Amino acid sequence: MDAGRRGLNADQGFSLIEVIVSLAIVSLVSLAGLTLVDTLASLQSRIGSRYDGLQDLQLILSDLTDDFAQADPASLTLDTGALTILTKVCGAKQQLTLAMVDGALRRKPEDCLNGATSVFPVSEVRFTIIDSGMTEWTSWPSDEALRPRAVRIDMRMPEQPGALTGTVQGLFDLPDAFDP
Repeated sequence: MDAGRRGLNADQGFSLIEVIVSLAIVSLVSLAGLTLVDTLASLQSRIGSRYDGLQDLQLILSDLTDDFAQADPASLTLDTGALTILTKVCGAKQQLTLAMVDGALRRKPEDCLNGATSVFPVSEVRFTIIDSGMTEWTSWPSDEALRPRAVRIDMRMPEQPGALTGTVQGLFDLPDAFDP
């Protein structure tokens, strides 16, 4: 019986303190890993949100470029923060209105527009008409102004986590003549 006991040593196995320290280290490493995964998921969500906002903004700016390229410059009106112009929408002449409504830049009519109908959120929208003498106007028509050549739209995006921020400016040329 002594022979069986001789092979066992008092140093074999782990003490309770060694097991507890090992579990604590594994727990800390696991917690750090979970924190990293959570941070990366949050970052990916914010990047995805900004990317979606950027795509929406790019789409509406592209659609506005098309709208103004097919517009009748003589029909342009700008008063009290709403810009209205006669343009070709869905193959027919139709009045298009741009205005800030409920914290978004909205294009109306919305029923027949192929692309984006709004940019959201927007805290401020400013429309400026540039005439052929390069004078800028914040209301139109004006008796002193020359023929309209371009429309500038300034949109201020509010400071929100994960959203587009800052000011976006679009400059849209108007055609020389309207082709009905």
